[in-house]
Amino acid sequence: MQQVKVSAGAADLRRRSTTTAIVIGREELLRQGDSSLSEVLKRQPGITVDAVPGRAPAIRMRGMGSGYVAILLGGVPAPSGFALESISPDLVERVEIQRAATAETSGQAVAGAINIILRKAGGARDEIKAGSSVIGGYAAPSVVAQHNGKAGALAWTVIATLRRNVNPVSAMDLEEGSAPALLRRTDWTDRQREDMLELAPRLNWKASPFDTFSSQTFVRARRNVNEAAQQQTTGIGTPAEFQRATSRYRTRPLKAYVDGAWTRRLDGDASLTGKLVGSYTRSEADFLYRGMDAGGALLETHEVASGPVERQLLFNGSWRRPFGGGHALAAGWDLSQKRRSEYRREHQYDAAGTVLLASDESYRATVRRAALFIQDEWDINAAWSAYLGLRRETLHTGGGGNAAAPVDVGAGVWSPIVQTLYKLQPDAQGRSDQLRLAVARSYKAPEITQLMPRRYTVDNNNSANNPDQQGNPNLRPELALNLDLAWERYFSSDSMLSLSVFDKQIRDVTLDRVALDRVALDRVFQSGGVWIVTPVNAGRARVRGLEFEAKATRGAFAGRANLARNWSRLEQVPGPDNRIDGQPAWTGNLGLDVAAAATLDLGGSASYRGRYAARQSLTMAGSGSPKRQLDLYAVWKSGRNARLRLSANDLLHQDYTERSLYTDGANGYRARSTVYRPHTTWRLMWEQSL
Repeated sequence: MQQVKVSAGAADLRRRSTTTAIVIGREELLRQGDSSLSEVLKRQPGITVDAVPGRAPAIRMRGMGSGYVAILLGGVPAPSGFALESISPDLVERVEIQRAATAETSGQAVAGAINIILRKAGGARDEIKAGSSVIGGYAAPSVVAQHNGKAGALAWTVIATLRRNVNPVSAMDLEEGSAPALLRRTDWTDRQREDMLELAPRLNWKASPFDTFSSQTFVRARRNVNEAAQQQTTGIGTPAEFQRATSRYRTRPLKAYVDGAWTRRLDGDASLTGKLVGSYTRSEADFLYRGMDAGGALLETHEVASGPVERQLLFNGSWRRPFGGGHALAAGWDLSQKRRSEYRREHQYDAAGTVLLASDESYRATVRRAALFIQDEWDINAAWSAYLGLRRETLHTGGGGNAAAPVDVGAGVWSPIVQTLYKLQPDAQGRSDQLRLAVARSYKAPEITQLMPRRYTVDNNNSANNPDQQGNPNLRPELALNLDLAWERYFSSDSMLSLSVFDKQIRDVTLDRVALDRVALDRVFQSGGVWIVTPVNAGRARVRGLEFEAKATRGAFAGRANLARNWSRLEQVPGPDNRIDGQPAWTGNLGLDVAAAATLDLGGSASYRGRYAARQSLTMAGSGSPKRQLDLYAVWKSGRNARLRLSANDLLHQDYTERSLYTDGANGYRARSTVYRPHTTWRLMWEQSL
């Protein structure tokens, strides 16, 4: 057997850094042939991916999602709508999982931050990858081509990706209730197809011994078609308005991102950096819904056309200089403006073509952010280092439309941050221990759609478990005080143990609530027989947890394991299960890689996400069943420049259930359970370096 080769670069970055972070190097990013970053991240300590069939995966850190995790591109907040499943690991040099905020990047990192470092231009061979995935009997081909070049002081890389994704979804909803009694089953399918073309050029130019310029761009065009059908069977109670239905959703998203960074070396090993970032997102869509009776006769037709457009401009910069006594001082600024406009035109017709509803809604909103920071990375002595930072960030959101009241809100947050690393003396066997401490203040700002008081409607079966949605202009940012402690033991560059604990105290936590009567945009309420949900600030929450991680390499074998335990408590919500929504109590991963021969690598990983149960108010609660996944891969190497990679994701493809419950002492209860039936994804790829 061959010996497993593990790159020490990522491990050394993590070991030396004063700030607490897990670094995923390029070798690990590509090891299992994953098609997206979200598949790589699900195996990391403390991270879970809520990959519900038919919906975009949601990333959680410490069991916290929905805006608690900051997504960064090269240290800059990613554009709105940026999805980790949309970026291929081929474009990425490394990923840094930051457990605590830093003053330079963002204060909006209550759970932590995921910083994606894209590959630099030049320095690699030309490469082409081609193959296909198969999921649920549908093929999804893809091809990725990379070209690198260099001419004098200029280096460039261009990566082109052409890919089709097919996702066949099948599920079953079961609704139960009392006062009046109800038992209803809905079986539905949704075939989702996406065609994507992406171009990602990058360049580096060393203009002089003192000046360096770099630029990174990606342009991604997609065409999505979702075709769904559902059929309801009512055993007890009144049938829904439409017992059968079909729908078609088509969207044509276009996303463009470009940045330009300039760095100038100054006297005294100082440097000055400026970076300008622009992004543009457009997603024109049309939706057709046909509601029918049990026999298939058409009752109503709903047509919706929408077109959100978002433009963002960001300018940041920093000045850095080392000083005596081990100090490295940095100060800088961060300015951004985001403009979002959206229209929504809806028409509803009965079977005879008579217009039942005609609406034409539009709105515009602008978010301005300004921040200043200063930080000092201080090497106190050979064993002890510290990071001291302070960030002041202000936000202002304004907007309005023809169907919503104007919004004009602002907030400002100070974020002091202290992190420290202490290295103990190595023992006789060369094992070294490290202790880490981080204390930081962070926050979570509301999204534009959470603030705008406009209505997003459901087409069928509106209820407390399936309500319309509406924003709340009175929503305030959540503020958090975070404490992280960690112990690390390194046996070698590729073997280590880590144990960490965290405690977060959050003020003005955001929840959704349920009530029968309308109460000033702060809960689910019934208005004219229609249920509507809005977010609300609901007091304090406390989140705590424990994480364990181990890595070891012995000859041809490399193993890894991690385990996390999470707790949380909402002070204004009675128990039991008054927890952060969707937070699993237990998560864990096991992985093994084997260099079986000079030309063959084998491996796989198993992941577990425990059951979660969360109560959001006196009347609303939700839960989810455990999830278990098994991924395997094999790589056959033909010479130095060619590889054939076979992988299988989610070999267990176990059904799992999500359940929501609304209960009211005066009006009984209403429960909705959804059983999802996932598929195994098989992927075969040929990789050729030229």
